[in-house]
Amino acid sequence: MIASGESAFLFGIHDRGGETLMASVGRKGWVLIQEVIGHDPKDTRANSYEDLSKQGFGVIVLLENGHTTAGTIPHSALYDDFAARCASFVRHSSGCHIWVIGNHPNAALARPGYNSPQEEVITPHLYARCYKRCRDAIRSQPDHQDDMVLLAATAPFCADTAYPGNRRGDWVRYQQDVMLLLGPGNYDGVAIHAYTHGCDHAYIVSDEKMEPPFSDRHAQFRTYQDSMAIIPPRVPVFITDARPLPDEASGTAGWPDGSVASAWVQAAYGEIERWNQQYPDRQIRSLILYRWDGPEDEAERWSIQRHPAVIEDFRRALANDYRWRLPMRPEYRATFLTQNTPGKMVAGETIYVPTRLRNEGTRTWLSGGSNPFCLASRWYDEDNREVLVPVAYHNHLPHDVPSGEEVELLARVMSPATAGRYRLRWEMVHEGVTWFGRQGDSGQTVSVEVLPAPLPRKPPIEEIMDTLAQHPSRRYPRRARETIKSLVVHHSVVPPSVDARLIARYHVEQKGWPGIGYHFFITPEGHIQQTQPLEIISYHAGELGNQEGVAICLSGNFTDQPPPEAQINATAQLLAWLLSSLHLPLEAIRGHCDYRNTQCPGLTWATVWRAPLLKATERILNSANPGEPTPKVLYHYLLFWQTESHWAVEEWRAAERYVGQFRVTMGFSVDDAMHAEYVTIVGGPDRISNDIEARLRAAGCKVERIPGQTPFQIGAILDEMAARRQRFLKLE
Repeated sequence: MIASGESAFLFGIHDRGGETLMASVGRKGWVLIQEVIGHDPKDTRANSYEDLSKQGFGVIVLLENGHTTAGTIPHSALYDDFAARCASFVRHSSGCHIWVIGNHPNAALARPGYNSPQEEVITPHLYARCYKRCRDAIRSQPDHQDDMVLLAATAPFCADTAYPGNRRGDWVRYQQDVMLLLGPGNYDGVAIHAYTHGCDHAYIVSDEKMEPPFSDRHAQFRTYQDSMAIIPPRVPVFITDARPLPDEASGTAGWPDGSVASAWVQAAYGEIERWNQQYPDRQIRSLILYRWDGPEDEAERWSIQRHPAVIEDFRRALANDYRWRLPMRPEYRATFLTQNTPGKMVAGETIYVPTRLRNEGTRTWLSGGSNPFCLASRWYDEDNREVLVPVAYHNHLPHDVPSGEEVELLARVMSPATAGRYRLRWEMVHEGVTWFGRQGDSGQTVSVEVLPAPLPRKPPIEEIMDTLAQHPSRRYPRRARETIKSLVVHHSVVPPSVDARLIARYHVEQKGWPGIGYHFFITPEGHIQQTQPLEIISYHAGELGNQEGVAICLSGNFTDQPPPEAQINATAQLLAWLLSSLHLPLEAIRGHCDYRNTQCPGLTWATVWRAPLLKATERILNSANPGEPTPKVLYHYLLFWQTESHWAVEEWRAAERYVGQFRVTMGFSVDDAMHAEYVTIVGGPDRISNDIEARLRAAGCKVERIPGQTPFQIGAILDEMAARRQRFLKLE
């Protein structure tokens, strides 16, 4: 159903006055009105558009700070004032709920202070910051919580604004970067413009391309297709300015003169109708002609009411029932609202990525049962071949997610074992039924550079801690990593068919322990699972062994025979990595029997496989040159706190603008942070201890801590740093 203030038709004209043409044939389309509102937050001047909306017209209002040197949006120091002024204008206006923030921000003429010493280039970062503040302010007003706030159209064919990552000043890349900075779900729609160079209607369907360096861009009306290629499916799109630009070659200066109808307008509407028919998930909702009236200095070129040929052309176009259509909602569809996969990962690492999604399909996402919905991921190399990883995590949802609702989760992903450049595709899966991608869902794809893992390499480890049974009330005590003195080898005694999950249930339900007693569990095939954090003092080797030991359990009974070779090799890799990470000597490897009077880890331990295991571990350590400092494969790591049941979700959200500015690697792993040249700690010593900070400094990292005590204070500091483009508070 089309809401009041919207139109189902494609037709539209900039300015009041032309709506009578549309109404005369029952095609009540769109009217776009441009408002220059300034940035005085105390200004309450407004306007009413109810004369249009109550007649059934769609209304779009373009909000600008000013023209010429005032800037389409003001200087960045005045963004808060401009947002407050937008909110005031919206609050006191009526009859409109679709707003555009600014116009042509990539054009030099739109800059505040243009052609003066105070000129400020509106980069995508600055426009995104201004837009977000305006959108938040507008949608905070009573009766405007669901308003659509559109991203400004960039000026096609305009290369005025170049910046790092877009050296040629590509206007399409500019708009794409704005959308990437804001993130899916954080903008309501996009305005785009479509022009031709001259009023020949053949230019509407021309596939002519521009001269280098823009030979990949359309030179005529189909410039709109370049924009549509980078706008995600189902995002509302409005062409808010369509016209023929002056063409020196033909001598035309705008809309054609005379009284004989041309076919430019008819061809333009026919072109957008064909697009909408071909791409039901990428509907364009309006094509608004520029303009009905306008200032006197533009009248000869652009005032449609002075060009009878254009009016007749428009009348003929109105004979067609051109409408946009809301596509039918599919069963399986997800929108990624926030997802902060780092641009760099270490080979073979498992990281946690805070992710927020919205269920856009008709099915409820069930978190449990025999066919739950999960968030999974797939890796692809530069030749688009899928790359398998040892553990392909399927992340369960924390609760059921009905259609239209959102969910937040910490999604695990393991990187490929080999360094290189990859694409990581996040995708929902209905287990045992279908992947969302098979149902037309686009998922979320990011580029990731996988860096070589420092030696000794961390082996592939599946983290299953959050899937194991825990006692309803009892909890193990915790320790600092520095108190760990030994790595204690166990065997499970039972057949390998008894996995870690069954052992955890036995420890909890039969023995009454807080949780499973082992920190790691290794299958006969060499698959390593982490079952407890290293900081947990679990029950496994008596009082002393519990206090100082990490419990490593090999699945199986080794009373009569040793473990298989694959299990031995995996255990050696795990031991070598732990010894290096915890700065322990080879002698720290112990058997359970070294702490208690027991046969564990089997009678064959001392006689058959202890010595080969130690030799294999020593060989890995020697090949790693452990005396060398920790290599810095990452440049900058933002370290957040995490516990067994909670993580720094508020601090993470507070850092979004900073991360958008600097694209820093983010995470919770102290081990990963140790491989970064710079580490910024987010959170006080009560969250991330001074001992951890000391460990990072000892590893050769340059470390600083954001001093805020609350997420709000931390966000204010990081926002200010982003605004100043200041990556560090004090570090150099």
